Amino acid sequence: MYALNRAQIIGYLTEDPQVRQTPTGQSVGDLNVMTKQIIQTKNGQQPITGYHNVVVWRGLADVAGRFLKKGSQIYISGRIQTDEWEDQTSGQKRYKTRITADDLIMLDAKNPLPPVVAESGVAGALNQAEIIGNLTRDPELRQTPNGNSVVSFGVATNFSWKDKMGQTQDRTEFHNVVAWDELAQTIAQNFKKGRKVYISGRLQTRSWETPDGNKRYTTELITEKALALGIPSPDLGMPAMNTTVSVSQPMAAGAPVAPTPQSVVPPNPVDVPKVNYESEVKPEDLPF
Repeated sequence: MYALNRAQIIGYLTEDPQVRQTPTGQSVGDLNVMTKQIIQTKNGQQPITGYHNVVVWRGLADVAGRFLKKGSQIYISGRIQTDEWEDQTSGQKRYKTRITADDLIMLDAKNPLPPVVAESGVAGALNQAEIIGNLTRDPELRQTPNGNSVVSFGVATNFSWKDKMGQTQDRTEFHNVVAWDELAQTIAQNFKKGRKVYISGRLQTRSWETPDGNKRYTTELITEKALALGIPSPDLGMPAMNTTVSVSQPMAAGAPVAPTPQSVVPPNPVDVPKVNYESEVKPEDLPF
């Protein structure tokens, strides 16, 4: 195990599960899950709503089809996966990021329970992602019009499994990662292409419109904590070759970056679309 790719969410289904059978007879289901959180920013507490596409296989898909419905509250644990295919009409590559579930827990109470005040600190949902991988490019630090620092970079993680024939298969996932303010500045100073890092935070999907009127989507990991890895420990008599970066802080609201030809961070959409879209993002179109 030389990489980590893990996501956990607690949220509500925005529609009934869609379960179908593959040509080989396996059950597979699509779940659209909404999470609501309260995060601390420079301007105080801010509600954040996230929409996630989840795929469940085999027994989990059968359970989802039998027992889940729109409004069901569930816990999902799995890995972040981006699928790629070629559009038969345009010939362009298309991408879609979702969570492939390893575990599913149904959370609905059997009997009615009293409500919990949203501001109590124990209400809400979970949207948490963790990765350990290698930087695919140097971090790019920029400033927003209102003075916030924002950095973006890519991290690659690897996943291995055995197929039906017992052969080991490997897959590489590429993650878009974003950090804000002091954390962004620290990352820009210490992280370089090729370094192994640990990143934890929350998943966010955003959309924007290209100059030709097409809708584009991207899913990114908003960083709350970052660690530089692979550094010898001086406490064990090994010389330190670099400085460990370990920063955890509340995240600032995602303000848009100044629109320049080289760098544009689109604003968060006001009306978030249903998450069973087919992403039309191409690597060369990504703003990061």
